[in-house]
Amino acid sequence: MKVSIAALILIGLTFWTTHAAAEDLQTSFSGVAWGAPAEDTRNLALAREDGGERYYSRPDDFYPLGGVTCEKILYGYYQNQFFAVFMTVKSQADFRAVREHLNERYGDARSQMRMDRTIYIWDFVDIKIKLKHYEERESAKLAFYYTPLSTKVNEARKATKSETVIKIDAGEEEQELDF
Repeated sequence: MKVSIAALILIGLTFWTTHAAAEDLQTSFSGVAWGAPAEDTRNLALAREDGGERYYSRPDDFYPLGGVTCEKILYGYYQNQFFAVFMTVKSQADFRAVREHLNERYGDARSQMRMDRTIYIWDFVDIKIKLKHYEERESAKLAFYYTPLSTKVNEARKATKSETVIKIDAGEEEQELDF
């Protein structure tokens, strides 16, 4: 009987922590509330500015996901409201682990095939998650978008005909950016 109770407790804790993490993503990312102003987040360093968009990094920041440590994190703000986060997934093995984790948590991704990359997309309430796998690169790019604000960024970019990419790695080429 002890094994049965322990197994039930373990199953309950697994469900609770998975559910709690998913609920947390609805309101914030890594402790930063969606829509919050940049000054509410400690240790931000401005990395890039483009019109009403500002992108910041934090020293030594990382994000654990599916047994993988994602690095080179950029926090995106539009009109001083937190709307997106971008990060690097270092290797093909890490990419597969992250994709599997996201599929387990948010359901099977829909995908878009491009000439040099495949984009995997998950929608979770007001959050869009994109994992970009590049054919010619070892690393991948992962992004989380708060859609009530990222939609406004897209509209502003279309109005100004701005189609730039948020570069995480210096070797990235310019390409269209769609939130």
